[in-house]
Amino acid sequence: MYTETLFIYMSQEQFWILLSKKIAGEASEREMADLEILMQQHPEWQYAAQNLSDIWSSSQNDTETNFVSEEDAYLLHVQRMKEIGIVFDDNVLYKYPAEENRVSHFSAYRNWYIGLAVAASLIFAVILFPSLFNKKEPVLAAAERNEISTGNGSRTKVQLPDGSLVWLNAGSNLHYDKSFGISVRHVTLSGEAFFDVVKNKEKPFIIQTSSIDIKVVGTAFNVKAYPGDRTTETSLIRGIIEVTIRNRPNDKIILSPNEKLIVENNPFNKVRATTKERSEPFVSINPIKRNNTDSTINEIQWVENRLVFENETLQDIALKMERWYNVNIEIQTQKMMDKRISGSFVNENIDQAMEALSITGKFHYKRTNDTIIINP
Repeated sequence: MYTETLFIYMSQEQFWILLSKKIAGEASEREMADLEILMQQHPEWQYAAQNLSDIWSSSQNDTETNFVSEEDAYLLHVQRMKEIGIVFDDNVLYKYPAEENRVSHFSAYRNWYIGLAVAASLIFAVILFPSLFNKKEPVLAAAERNEISTGNGSRTKVQLPDGSLVWLNAGSNLHYDKSFGISVRHVTLSGEAFFDVVKNKEKPFIIQTSSIDIKVVGTAFNVKAYPGDRTTETSLIRGIIEVTIRNRPNDKIILSPNEKLIVENNPFNKVRATTKERSEPFVSINPIKRNNTDSTINEIQWVENRLVFENETLQDIALKMERWYNVNIEIQTQKMMDKRISGSFVNENIDQAMEALSITGKFHYKRTNDTIIINP
C-alpha cells in the first residue's frame, strides 16, 4: 500500500510539472505524450488542469479585453441577434479600439508556474496522503469514486475510461466509480453536461440526476440538472435515449433525435394544482429548435463557449450568467424577473455583457465587485 501510494504521489508531481511546461509552451513532444497518458489514467485531474489553464488564459485575456469597449460589445450583440432574426432599431456607429502592442510574458512567468506546480503537488499529497509524512496516521485507501468538478466561471472536457467524452458546464459535478466500464457504465451528474457516449450494447451508459435517470447505448445528448433550477432538461442530438422519472419509475420515455425532455423539479406546485397538490412532476417533450442561419442548437452552444438565450426570463438569464461569469446577480422587482430577453455572448467579459444586455432589456444595473444589482 505504501509503494502504491508513493507511486500515485510521484505521478501527481510529474503531472503538475508536465502541465506547467505545456502551459508555458516549453513541453516537448515526448512530454506532451506523457501528459496525455497521465490525463487518461486519472481523468479526475482534469479539473485541476483546467483551473491552472484558466488562470494563465485570464492573465492573457485581460490585456486584450481592455481594448474592447462596451459599445463594441453591444454592437456585436445586436449583430448576433440580427443573425437569428431579431432586428433592433438602434443605430450606433462602430468604433474600433486603438491597437496596442502586446508582449508575451511566458518566459518571465515560466519558473513561477513550475514552482507553483511542484508546491501544489506537495500540498495535494500532504492532504490526501498524510501517512507519508506522519507515521502515526494510517495509510489512506484510494478513493472508491472519481469526482470531476467545475466551479462557476469555468468549463472543462474529460474523457472517461471507456472513451466517452463529457463536457462539463460551469458549477457542475460528475461522479463515477473506480470500476467504471468493467461491468457497468454509471455516472452521477449535478449541473450540466454534454455527453458523446461510445457505443457498447453489453454495457449501457447510465446517467443519474436528482430528478431523472438516463440510459443510453451510444449517443450524443445534453443534460441540464442543476440543483435549485425549476426544471431538469435533456436534449438529444443523435441516437436514442431512455429516460426514467424518479416519481414515475414505471414510465419509460424514449427520446428520438432533435427532441427535448423537460421535467418540472417541484411537483408540489400549488399554482398548477387544482383540488389537491400534485405528486407527479409536469413533463413535456418538445422539438429542438435550430437557428435558421447556421443550424446551431442553443442548448449545446455552451460547449463552443457561447452563452446563448432566446426569449428567456431575466431571472433565468441571471442564473446562467452567475454560473458563466462567477458573479452574484440580484434583480430588484418581480416585473424585471419576468422580462423576456434574447442574447448571445462569446468573448465578452461581464461588464461588456451587462452593458449590452441592459440596453437590449432596457434596465439599469450597478456592479460592486462580484455583485450586480438590476433595477428598472
